[in-house]
Amino acid sequence: MEYMTQKSHLRAVVHQFGPASECVQLESYTPALLNAGELRVKMRYSTINPSDLITISGAYSARTQLPLVPGFEGMGVVESGGEFVGQRVLPLGSAGAWQQYKHCDAQWCFAVPDWLTDEQAATSYVNPMTAWLMLTETLAATAGMKIVISAANSTIGLMLIRMAKLLGLTVTAVVRRAGVESAFEHAEPDELLILPDADSSISVSTIRAIRSADAVLDCVGGNSAMRLAERVRQGGEFISYGLLSGEPIPLSFWQYRPDIRFSYFHLRQWIHNAGRDALATKLDEIFPLIREGIASSQIAGEFALNELPVALNAISQNFSQGKVLIRCNS
Repeated sequence: MEYMTQKSHLRAVVHQFGPASECVQLESYTPALLNAGELRVKMRYSTINPSDLITISGAYSARTQLPLVPGFEGMGVVESGGEFVGQRVLPLGSAGAWQQYKHCDAQWCFAVPDWLTDEQAATSYVNPMTAWLMLTETLAATAGMKIVISAANSTIGLMLIRMAKLLGLTVTAVVRRAGVESAFEHAEPDELLILPDADSSISVSTIRAIRSADAVLDCVGGNSAMRLAERVRQGGEFISYGLLSGEPIPLSFWQYRPDIRFSYFHLRQWIHNAGRDALATKLDEIFPLIREGIASSQIAGEFALNELPVALNAISQNFSQGKVLIRCNS
């Protein structure tokens, strides 16, 4: 029989939408009784992703119920509820990783291989899955294809480069400023181009080299997406998976380039459409890539759960490159 513990634990909660550094609160709670088919996972690590911050901001308010415990990515150990007790798992399928205990549908808990560290496991979902699915499913990449990756010095940009090279693609990495060459020490694009935010003769001349691209994978949006799209070959593909610029892709995009295939990639939508078994198959493909360093993430910092406000404030001030880990069990 499942008994509810009287010991209080710590979690992060959002009661109103807005900037994460202002809207996320820490509170004590007592885990409720498990429902049928649920597991209680004692979280070890969770991460802070742009998708978490966007959700907290209210961008998806129509489908987000408050109060909300954020966190789409993390790992922990099953403490109660079924045959997985004692196993390290990824509790996926819902938010709620920013707390010490998460209840998760047993069907959406995925065992972690023994040869991955806790930190590797905690960062094995959002970026690796997004990058791998865009290349292998949405783009259906084949050796010899030429692709362009924007914000290529970001955590997921570097991951995309390494995965693309593994698949035999030719990669043009696009960044918004000079002086970031050192970021590519462990990722080797075939070309590195600078595309500043502002329109300028420099951006036009540097971007002309990629007119024959088969595809663009863009997480910036705004006017830079428009300029990148100009260089995709007729019949090529443009995949948008983020708006780091904070600006939508201009409506003129579709008028100017009706000859290319455009798609948005949303990890949540893919998981919803593909289902649990397809996700398990893709995780089995990704776990070895993490071990080999192809899908690994640089860790920018690690904070205890009770230091979450400090972490969110650091991120709001453009904290250094890489993933931020939340240590949940301290």
